[in-house]
Formats: sequence, structure tokens, C-alpha cells
Amino acid sequence: MPKATADAVRARSQGRCERCGTDSAARWSLHHRKPRGMGGTRDPEINSPANVLLLCGSGTEGCHGRVESNRAEAYDLGLLVRRNDDPAQVPVELRFGRVLLDDEGGAQTC
Repeated sequence: MPKATADAVRARSQGRCERCGTDSAARWSLHHRKPRGMGGTRDPEINSPANVLLLCGSGTEGCHGRVESNRAEAYDLGLLVRRNDDPAQVPVELRFGRVLLDDEGGAQTC
């Protein structure tokens, strides 16, 4: 992931899990809303700030683990995005409400 994307997502999150708001996680992870797929992809949206969330935990624990183990709910909340969808056009339910994320690292309330 480009450093600029990671920096933009960390700035947007203000050092807190974008889902639950915790600021004291032992482990943080950058979660792709539109999955990268096995072997990666050349899709430029994959590493855009609109497609990446800072979540507590890993793929098996914390909010990141919840997303991975409750995929239907995650799609309903916009925490996961279907392969043909543009992450910047799919609202996501975060700790501060339902928002649209942009490719510059910002968020606008829906």
C-alpha cells in the first residue's frame, strides 16, 4: 500500500478505529473494503483512501475480525464493497455515522 494512502487513512481516523472508536488497540490493521483478491490486483481503486479503513484487531480479532467473520453484515454496512462497485460511491457506517469516503482521505456525511 502506498505510504500516502496509509497516511491519509490514519489522518482521517485520528488514531482511532474507524468502526468502534477505540484508541488503545494493541494491533491496528488497514482493511480493504473491496478485497484485493488472491495474488493482488492492478485495480487502482484497491489502494485508494476511499477503499481503506483503519480498524482495530487483525483479520481474526477486533473490528477487523468482525468484518471478516460477518461478511453479510459488513456488506450491509459498507465495510465491504462488491468487486464491481466504486468504494467512493458506497456509503459506510463508521463510528461517527454513515459517510462517503473520498480518494483524498476525507469523509462526508450522507
